Amino acid sequence: MNIQRKLLGTRLVEKVLFLCLAITQAIVSLPAVAGTSSQIDTAAAGRPLYKATWIWNTGLQLKNIDSTFRFLEQNGVNLVFLQVDADVPAADYGSFIGRASASGIEVHALGGAPDWVLEDHQVKMYKLIDWVKTYNGSVRAEQRFKGIHLDVEPFVLREWYADTDAMLGLWRDTVSGFVEEMRTETPGLVAGADLPVWLDKFQVPDGQGGRSTLSAWMIRKLDLTVLMAYRDNASDIIASVTSKLNEAETDGKPVIVAVETLPNAERDITFYTKGSVQMLRDLGIVCETFGSRAAFAGYAVHDYDGWSRLAE
Repeated sequence: MNIQRKLLGTRLVEKVLFLCLAITQAIVSLPAVAGTSSQIDTAAAGRPLYKATWIWNTGLQLKNIDSTFRFLEQNGVNLVFLQVDADVPAADYGSFIGRASASGIEVHALGGAPDWVLEDHQVKMYKLIDWVKTYNGSVRAEQRFKGIHLDVEPFVLREWYADTDAMLGLWRDTVSGFVEEMRTETPGLVAGADLPVWLDKFQVPDGQGGRSTLSAWMIRKLDLTVLMAYRDNASDIIASVTSKLNEAETDGKPVIVAVETLPNAERDITFYTKGSVQMLRDLGIVCETFGSRAAFAGYAVHDYDGWSRLAE
């Protein structure tokens, strides 16, 4: 029975990867649609769909590098958000990223904490950016980070509930500063971030004399947005991100749809109890549903630890 389930899981991985590849090829061959930005068409045609994950426990996974890459390659992962840990030697990052490059896996530096939006903690974000720039300047091209990815979730702070409007302003200031600093000297680095799917309920100044949803404002600023569509079924995942894909297409920006595998008291936001087989089935439906959408850039599974331990 265990062998049969493993075979089923492997076949589902292959099916989802095949479906995503087929969707990518179909997008390339699609004719331009009237009223659609040529920038979006070009981005979609020239960009493969991502299969991404987060590695937070960097020191451990770099020590177990063979098993880490075995899992990544077996699951077709081609984008890793790798946390920057000051205690990990730069040479270890070079070895990991070099091996990832040889395997066709893109690596973005990962960092963030809820309080990074607070003025007295934002320096941590700038230190991360400076570290990545310094590191990238000291290694070979194939060992460099291709981007920096922020995971900053201020809505878990007490300050969020005390003064939400002020926190929204600080969050926007943080993202603006992040993108601006990323453009300084290293315009080729991808500025990405994780965002919850409910930011469209907030209206903010759009910078052009009007107003827009906070989700549209964030997507417009960033090069790459990962939507934390933490639901445990395809229908709810699709419903939670559809309006954000519409916003992304307006500005020609790519969006990755993410799911959760870690345990949570709210059981309907994670695949922890449903397992990898069901998760892959639902991700296949998501890929099929959004495959013709120019803004859809693939899916992500949070995180490596949870995914690698997920029951079938």
